[in-house]
Amino acid sequence: MNESPVAAENRNDPARLARIKARRERARGHRDWLDAHLDELLPQADGKSIAVAGQEAFIAESVDEAKVGARAAHPDDDGAMSRDVRLARGPRIHANRRQMAGR
Repeated sequence: MNESPVAAENRNDPARLARIKARRERARGHRDWLDAHLDELLPQADGKSIAVAGQEAFIAESVDEAKVGARAAHPDDDGAMSRDVRLARGPRIHANRRQMAGR
């Protein structure tokens, strides 16, 4: 019979918990950095996505593209974070093209 190996993980392992805490602290530092520098990134970043790694911002059309840039420049930064930047207030209207074509 084909049996797959079972991997046991101690979810309370102090070393694992320390790594998680350190990663969260790095992500919090990146969020704080972005909050402090967002005015400098505007209006270029409005309507786009930003990823922050290594205390550096990467602006792109999508979150995935911004993350790719951040990972490429800072591959060892496991605390990278990303955010969509939308300054316009008010409702957003999303339409389905198929529904609109039938009208």
